[in-house]
This record gives sequence, structure tokens and C-alpha cells, in this order.
Amino acid sequence: MTSPAESPLEHEGSEPRTAKSTKPAYTPPEVAADPENELASVIASAQELVQWEQTLGGLGFPAAKTAAPALGSAAGEGVEDMRARLQVLSDAAASCTRCALHKGRTKTVFARGTPDTDLVFVGEGPGYNEDQEGLPFVGRAGQLLDRMIAAMGYDRDGVYICNVVKCRPPENRTPLPTEAQACAHFLVPQLELVRPKAIVALGRCAAENLQVVPPAGRWRGIWGEWRGIPVMPTYHPAFLLRSPQFKKPVWEDLQAVLKLLNRQAPKR
Repeated sequence: MTSPAESPLEHEGSEPRTAKSTKPAYTPPEVAADPENELASVIASAQELVQWEQTLGGLGFPAAKTAAPALGSAAGEGVEDMRARLQVLSDAAASCTRCALHKGRTKTVFARGTPDTDLVFVGEGPGYNEDQEGLPFVGRAGQLLDRMIAAMGYDRDGVYICNVVKCRPPENRTPLPTEAQACAHFLVPQLELVRPKAIVALGRCAAENLQVVPPAGRWRGIWGEWRGIPVMPTYHPAFLLRSPQFKKPVWEDLQAVLKLLNRQAPKR
């Protein structure tokens, strides 16, 4: 495993017993022999049945039992269901008008990679290239992120990548709180569906929206938690392009993520 001092980013990159019931047994009332009173008798009988069922805590016929899926296909069906739900979210985002960002978008940018993973990266928002292609992190910052992912021992599409907002902010500015709040309608279920073992928040904006930034003091490299999922906040790849001297601490953050996941970076 690469030591913290040797950052690859410098190269760019049981069955229970049955208890005796104390509930009353159902005894149907006697039905009158007079045919003229047959309807009233049926109604009385039905009312008595309802009262008995209410005593038991239920009402109506029991639901039909659905056959359990075969064990061999359960996992695969789970992944396909997740993908289908994510596609529904993606389609909804494509026509979203919850905030003003939709007015200037070319394409919504929902995610890339596989949702069947233990690791998710969350960025800030799309840039020009992402807005044109409809995929996150495809520009220069994305190329650096790809090298970071490879240094961790993952394939480029072996992780899941998304952003706080799905539309490009004007001039690549930081998303406004109202914009991030509007897009949480997509980000929250997105992350809940993927449910990784760890999340890397790329940049302060992503860390703040995942609520892992302390009120004061250092935020980068300090573990937080989002809905039970560990979150590691670190610097955004775009920042590293401008300030490459910070690649080493970012690599240390990523090594901490690998340790949490019981993985090792490949030897170089």
C-alpha cells in the first residue's frame, strides 16, 4: 500500500412455542328462518363478524402470501430494482423546474458509474463539459478524479458519482442554499437507494450539504456521518488543479476511506 508520503496524486492523478389464545372465538348468530327477514339476518351476521375481527385487531380477509424469490436471484433482483428506481429519479430530474437553474441547462447531470458499489463520491455541481454531456466529472477535474479512483484500486465506473445539484450554476458558481435544497429532492433518495459503505464529499459545498462540516475549525479529513453512512470530506479535484500542493492530504483522506472499507490501494 502506498505510504501517506508517497501520494499517487502527485503523478496526477429458532421457532416459538404456540401460546394459547385469549381472544374470543367467533360464533355466528342464528339466521332467522323467515325468508322475509333473510336480508336483515345476513346484515346482522356480517356486523357480528366485523365486531369479532375488530376484537382480534384486524378486519377483512388475510392478504395473500407472496411466494419468496429464489435465493439465487434475490441479490440480482435487488440491484435491478435499485437501478429502475434511480432511472425514475433521473427522468424526473430531467424535467425538473424546482429552481431557476433549469433555465440555463443544456442537460441535467444525474450520475455516472455503478450504484452497486461500496463507495460514492458527491461533488458540488456540473460545469460546462458536464452540462454538455449530461455526465458528472468529465472535464479536467473529472480526469483527476478518475486518477484518484484508480489509485484507490477501483475501476473508473466501479464507484458511483453524483453532485449536490443536477443543473449547472451560472459561471460555475457555488450552488445557492435554495438551489441545493431544491435538488435535495433528488440527492437524498439517490444516496438512500445506493446506500454505500462510505461517501467522499468533494469540496466544502458537498460536505456542508451532507451536514458534516463543524461550526468552526477544520473540516477536511474529519469523518462525519450522513444518515448512518460514514462521510469523508476532502478537497475538490478542481481545487487540486489550482493548488496541487494539497494532493498529499487528499490522498491521506482517501487512504482513510480504504481502511474503513478494508481495502488496500494497489502497489505502484
